[in-house]
Amino acid sequence: MNDISQKAEILLSSSKPIPKTYVPKLGKGDVKDKFEAMQRAREERNERRSRDEKQRRKEQYIREREWNRRKQEIKEMLASDDEESVSSKVEKAYVPKLIGTVKGKFAEMEKQRQEEQRKRTEEERKRRIEQDMLEKRKIERELAKRAEQAGPGGSHL
Repeated sequence: MNDISQKAEILLSSSKPIPKTYVPKLGKGDVKDKFEAMQRAREERNERRSRDEKQRRKEQYIREREWNRRKQEIKEMLASDDEESVSSKVEKAYVPKLIGTVKGKFAEMEKQRQEEQRKRTEEERKRRIEQDMLEKRKIERELAKRAEQAGPGGSHL
């Protein structure tokens, strides 16, 4: 305390001007009240922000959990569909196509095109087999002719 009083004495006795600093008057209490009000408002904002953030994270967690549950259900349904697909293919054969719809018409046109393609390939295959048989007979005749010529006249070797 003695040290402080000495410094105050030195400052007061010096001829240099002392820079004035703003010191609020605590008697009125305006600055103190404003500071406390701002502090309370800041704390309330922080609490509200943290509460909102916590709520948002909780909702996000719930949404993710729901989404994962749905994905799992879909996987299970697809897995069960794979198991049933063998028996369901037979059932699907009896389902009539919707001819009145555009999709049905395109399906019908596609079926006709595939049928025509199959017929063309079948005819092409038959024609090629026939062609191969003709060439085989021709080669056999030619070989027989050569063997006939080579047989009575002797060998040219």
